[in-house]
Amino acid sequence: MLEVSRWRRLALAIAQNPRAHSLALGLLAAHPIWTHADQTAVDPEYNPYLYLDWLPRSELTPEESARVPAICSGAFIEPPRDYPDANLPPEDAPLRATAEQSRILDDGSAELIGNVHITQGYRQLFADEVTLNRQTNTAFLSGAIELREPNLLVRGDSAEVHTDTEAASIEDATYVVHDEFIHGDAAQVARQTSGELTLTDGTYTRCEPGRAFWRLSGGEINIDQVESQGTARDVRLEILDVPVLYFPYFRFPVGDARMSGFLFPSLSNSDKNGWDLSVPYYWNIAPEMDATITPRYIQYRGTGLEVEFRHLSPVFNTEIRLADLPNDKGGNSDLAQELIDRGFPEDLVLPYKGDDRWLVNLEQQGGYSGSIWRTDIDYTKVSDPDYFRDLSTANLDINAETQVSQKAQGRLTFENWAISLRAQDYQVLENDRFDTFAQLPRLDVDGNYRWGDWQLALQNEATVWRHQDTQTIRFIRDIDDPDSVTELTRDFITADRLRLDYELFWDKEWLWGYFKPGLAGRYLGYQVSDTFLPEGANDTPSASAAQLTLDTGLYFERDGFAFNREYIQTLEPRLYGLLSSSANQEGFFDITGDDINDIGPIDPQSNNLLYDTSLFTFSYDQLFRHSRFTGNDRIDDASRVALGLTTRFIEPISGRDLLSASVGQVFYSSDTQIGLRELIEETPRSELAARLESRPIQSLRIGSELVYDDTEHNVNRGNFSLRYFDDEARIFNLSYYYKRDNVTFINKDGVEQVGPTRQLNSSTVLPINTHTSIMAGAAYDLSLNRELEYLAGIEYDDCCYRARLLWRRTLDNDLAGVVRAEDLQYDEGIYLEIQLKGLAGFGATVTQMLSQGIANFDQREKLKP
Repeated sequence: MLEVSRWRRLALAIAQNPRAHSLALGLLAAHPIWTHADQTAVDPEYNPYLYLDWLPRSELTPEESARVPAICSGAFIEPPRDYPDANLPPEDAPLRATAEQSRILDDGSAELIGNVHITQGYRQLFADEVTLNRQTNTAFLSGAIELREPNLLVRGDSAEVHTDTEAASIEDATYVVHDEFIHGDAAQVARQTSGELTLTDGTYTRCEPGRAFWRLSGGEINIDQVESQGTARDVRLEILDVPVLYFPYFRFPVGDARMSGFLFPSLSNSDKNGWDLSVPYYWNIAPEMDATITPRYIQYRGTGLEVEFRHLSPVFNTEIRLADLPNDKGGNSDLAQELIDRGFPEDLVLPYKGDDRWLVNLEQQGGYSGSIWRTDIDYTKVSDPDYFRDLSTANLDINAETQVSQKAQGRLTFENWAISLRAQDYQVLENDRFDTFAQLPRLDVDGNYRWGDWQLALQNEATVWRHQDTQTIRFIRDIDDPDSVTELTRDFITADRLRLDYELFWDKEWLWGYFKPGLAGRYLGYQVSDTFLPEGANDTPSASAAQLTLDTGLYFERDGFAFNREYIQTLEPRLYGLLSSSANQEGFFDITGDDINDIGPIDPQSNNLLYDTSLFTFSYDQLFRHSRFTGNDRIDDASRVALGLTTRFIEPISGRDLLSASVGQVFYSSDTQIGLRELIEETPRSELAARLESRPIQSLRIGSELVYDDTEHNVNRGNFSLRYFDDEARIFNLSYYYKRDNVTFINKDGVEQVGPTRQLNSSTVLPINTHTSIMAGAAYDLSLNRELEYLAGIEYDDCCYRARLLWRRTLDNDLAGVVRAEDLQYDEGIYLEIQLKGLAGFGATVTQMLSQGIANFDQREKLKP
């Protein structure tokens, strides 16, 4: 066995002269029982992959180490080029050669023998022997061959190089593309004139040397650095040396460039849909245009297709998404089948069985920087309200919660005026809600003038509200009684609305406070359709009010020191006042005279003139709004005074709020106020609103809000949230929500109860080490004593692949709106996601689930390489 000092000298020789790798191989061949592991045990600094320009992290400079992701143990680093003309292109530099011996043959060719080094600009050739044929402009190399160019290293036993065309062919080769982290070997590596590499019977991987989790092997592989893409023919994908897929033809990216070709399939499994397989094909049509075409097979649904098209121009940015699933099989639901067996109608329980399910989405933004015009189209329509709930989407990035929008808008912006024209409709995705109204169209003409501290705001809005005349829905009142199927039909009234809001105010600010008084005039009027109006009803109700407002506050601050840190404490009292004339809006309530009651899970609107308006959820911020209503269907004429007090503890250097606490209340001038659906009797003061926020360290945010009824001495609503997210991608979330709304529900024992809404959520992502993280989440309904969602998973993140395994149990909402919430069942599944970095991945559903179930998970993904 070789002594330790000799191995140290060999490692040093390899570091100083890469061509000494052939000597190292010879020594290893002479001592076959001596392995890399043996050598590493004797000499921890031994680097068996130095011949690939691979350096472990311990040998990188601080600058090089900072560019390497933490999950990688090293990098491919090119040695410095310190010879003449090293930075010039080969065509602009002379050919230079050095060798231990040289001679000219009779045919005019030249031989270079021993440590041959040929340079021409940034291109280098090393070999034991080189024969140069000037007549054919060909060089034949033998021995320890080494070809170097920026970002490229190829080694081999023999080579043929055409000096005029720059083409080269190297036998029994290994290669490295440094910046792209690509390496492998091949029976032959051919370098084309264009710079493209062609590997014959070779391998391709982006894993670290000696740790090839995956690689492409066999056939022919082409690597084009100029186009940043690769192609493979007759190759197999090997994972841990086991062939898993065969590709007669396959395209893959080299770097971040876009290219046409099949992407890795997505595969998942769930109780209600069974196996879900999609195979996307990416079509790079042009630099500014591409498309993704995705055939999709769903075991319990059928076979469909998804298409996404994108186009970018100097004026318009357009994205079109289409999906179609013909003849839906209905899915797999134990509860649905149980209801059908009991005698409930199949078209209610499985309303889309046998139907074509489809999706259309168009998003377009028009205009360019500096132009006075903008356009915006956001149109989404699905075949039915349950489309996303049943099918979601395999590869289309469309978010939908309770409704989707169908909007087209144009806007002109001038110095003091802005004019916008909008047509907008909505498709509601909740079975237990009636549809919303369409704006066909809405015209806004808004003016804004400023003279020093004085400001004039002029808002003019005219909207045509439209809806289908009637709408009918069916639902199950009692899950045990087939005769409890109920139909509810609702008639809708439509109207044209004019809303004018003019306000003049003085906006004055000082370092110690601000003072903002204002004078406003407000008008609201309707032209109501006569379709459902009783005889003699007013079809042109209107209201107006004049208002005085005052918003003022002070800033006090002092320096302090506690817990070994300096801080600045502020005290910020705030006063908001509204004095309004009475706006008679009695004509807006129950305009048709109908009496519609709450009949189970359906809570229809009463027939008031309500199109885009609701009450704000009361909170501390709501204390200082000029209106308690969202939308423009009500004029808030409740004269009031709001008082608030905030104190902050601020870190002087960062400006971060270490602690912020606020409390406030509204005091009304009279007991009678305008409500959303009626005139209401109120106490002379509002609930007490309090808010607490803290950021003691950069990574931690704590927040809480409380709404307290000091008349009834009850907490009406409260929440608490804790969010921790640091630079090492550690996440911890905890939140609690409480609302005292006395909801009626059936508990697990079948007993009807009345109680508040209470929900607890928690989630975490915790790295165990550099490569492994565990993740978990839970959402629990404390009112019904049942879980809403549980998930748990593990992630392994390596330099060349990432794998996630996730278990998830969630409430199945397939029959939401048809049966009571407490009767819904669960969907449970195990999901696997594997991403082969630099190649592709499958199982992207896991990432979507984690993003939805764990707050800040999207931000974590941005930190990961």
